[in-house]
Amino acid sequence: MTKPDENADSYSGLRRSLIGGIGGITLLFLAGVLAGYSVATLEHGGPTLKDAAVMVAIFGMILAVCLAGWKLWPETSGEPIAPSTKRARKWMYAIIGFSLVAGMGFAVIEAPDANALYSNAPIGPMVAMLALVFWLVITPALGWAWWRNVDELEASAYLESSAIAIHAYFMIVPALWLASRAGWIPAQDPMIVFLIVTVIWSVAWLYRKYF
Repeated sequence: MTKPDENADSYSGLRRSLIGGIGGITLLFLAGVLAGYSVATLEHGGPTLKDAAVMVAIFGMILAVCLAGWKLWPETSGEPIAPSTKRARKWMYAIIGFSLVAGMGFAVIEAPDANALYSNAPIGPMVAMLALVFWLVITPALGWAWWRNVDELEASAYLESSAIAIHAYFMIVPALWLASRAGWIPAQDPMIVFLIVTVIWSVAWLYRKYF
């Protein structure tokens, strides 16, 4: 494979990752909004004409995001792909799909509280049990299946980005803890820290893999 071919493949891979990541987050957000709005509407006696128009508009945005992702998705180069790479991609798609379904399910169960995922309000025991099973059992199983099929370059990028993320966690958490104890900032929220570290991990992984 020539250098231009390698650059084209890297660009296509980065493009797929960005479309999948940004599109997936957008779809999750819109699905949560639609679910919360729908449940809140039903709790108030059913949808009015205005409510129906809002729900149709949100559903239209979901379709628009799906259509944009399909149109922008890069074509394959036609180069042969190793079976392990194909399996790794399938497991990654499974992880993304499972995450979207789990997130939408959580949004529906906790509706109409739009910020349920990031709040510290009490939740039902059944919701907590299902969430813990998904997070502690199914998610590691899918991740392990993906890890067993990645190539050396993918594994190297993943391990290096993991090291960067954990070092960022070591720096951020004590800094926020000390700043909050000094009264400079509110008490740290574990989900906010989780999101910050996840973003750092994702950016480091994309950079390490494609640049």
